[in-house]
Amino acid sequence: MSRLLGLVALYVLMFLGWAGLGLSLILAPGRVGNLVHDSLGLFPPVAPGDRAKKFFLRLVGAALLAFAARFALRVFALIGQ
Repeated sequence: MSRLLGLVALYVLMFLGWAGLGLSLILAPGRVGNLVHDSLGLFPPVAPGDRAKKFFLRLVGAALLAFAARFALRVFALIGQ
């Protein structure tokens, strides 16, 4: 039983991570974009007037939310078998 709970906890943490990052990218793209720039240097800094960069980050956030939803549906489908 404890192995099953560990597996469930792992899937829940993965879902919450993807969904949380997706929501934060949609709600605060400038802040998260600058966090990624300061921490990893993967994305250029986001200024308050950079609409294209914010739109791109919001698209990435929507894609992460869609991935998290698909992941949850696939896990629920496996449970239903």
